[in-house]
This record gives sequence, structure tokens and C-alpha cells, in this order.
Amino acid sequence: MKSEEDLPLSHGVEAPALNWLTGFVAVDKAVSESADRHLKSSLGISSAQAKVIICLAGRQFMTQVQLARRLNYDMGSLSRLIPRLIDAGIVMRSRHPDDCRCWCVQLTGSGVAMVAKITAFLGATDQKLISLLTEDEADIFMVLLKRLLVNSATRGAADVSAVASTVSPRSFGAIGAPA
Repeated sequence: MKSEEDLPLSHGVEAPALNWLTGFVAVDKAVSESADRHLKSSLGISSAQAKVIICLAGRQFMTQVQLARRLNYDMGSLSRLIPRLIDAGIVMRSRHPDDCRCWCVQLTGSGVAMVAKITAFLGATDQKLISLLTEDEADIFMVLLKRLLVNSATRGAADVSAVASTVSPRSFGAIGAPA
């Protein structure tokens, strides 16, 4: 029997838009799993914890709500993650100076020292992945990523009916790019 991870997203033919999206998610998952293995073995933290550390870098503090929104984490996940970072001596939590209802999170000295190590790891990972592309491909890739980010932030929800009426499934290749 196949595991749940091996099952297709739908029982029919996947929509063309899912081709590129599932590919993007697969790359993100592979990179995150690789980063998790390395970060756990070398620094004793997960990639989710590394994201918190990097997000707090250079800031006096952030509230847990601000941190969750910035990282797109749900509050439950963040609430389970923060105590592990506190136990490891990487962050500390205190009440907000102006609003005692809020908890603030900030890096400790050891957390600040960890930022350089995480940044170096991320830079090496970036170089390793980009080295598989030519210089022109890397430039195009970055332009396309920026375009996707801008488009997703400015356009709001997609109008599915408009896309369905103008796009033929045969106009998309294996990864969802126009042929």
C-alpha cells in the first residue's frame, strides 16, 4: 500500500496549474528536509527554528503574534516551537513592555551567535542549488520568482473561471509552463 505522501492530489488528471505548484512544493520540501538534516546535525535546530532565529535577528524583540504572521506559522505551532528554543538557550520570552497581554520573544547571546552560522549555511545552500543553473538561467529564475511574489501579493484571489476559459490543458508542459 502506498503512503499518503505517495498518493496523487486528486483522483483525476491534475489541473495544469497544479503541475508547477506541486513541483514548487516538492522542491521546497526537498530543500527543507535537507536543511533540517544539516541544521539538526550541526546546530541542533530544525529549519523551522532557524526561520524564527533569522526573523528575530537584528530586532530588539517581536511579539509571538508578529512572529507567527511574519513566518506564516499558526500560533499553535509557534507556541510549541518557542519553548524548545527557550530550553536550548537560544531565545527568551518576556511580557511586552507596553501591553502585558502580549508575549515578546528575543534572541539571547547564543541565539545572536547562531545567526551567522545559519546565514552561512543558507548562503552555501543557495550557492549549491544555483550552481546547477547557468548564469542566465539563475538570473531568469530570480526574475520569475520575484514576478510570482509580486503577482501573488497584488492580484488577490485568482479568478478560476477566467483561467479555465482561456487556458487549454495541452498548452502546458510537464511543469506547468506554457509550451
